[in-house]
Amino acid sequence: MPDTNDKISYRIDEAVKASGLGRSFLYERIAEGALRSVKVGGRRLIMRRDLLEFIDGGNSRKPPAPPAPAIVPTTKPDANGLPQWTQLELPLKKRW
Repeated sequence: MPDTNDKISYRIDEAVKASGLGRSFLYERIAEGALRSVKVGGRRLIMRRDLLEFIDGGNSRKPPAPPAPAIVPTTKPDANGLPQWTQLELPLKKRW
């Protein structure tokens, strides 16, 4: 089993063990933007450097991660009178 110091990211339960902080406390700090996390697949991960920086720096606010695309209703309801839902698409960023 690899040492936790070798990891570059932690699942929430691993971050709890590595930091000694509570699960609810970590989720609250993530929600308020004080602790950055990323979602990969279905897992929420905290990068090791972000956890160390949070512990070293106290409760300084981080800029929030970019939001996921929003889902909004179209202007016309369907045949049953229910709103139709579509997903907004973000412009493609060119990386060259």
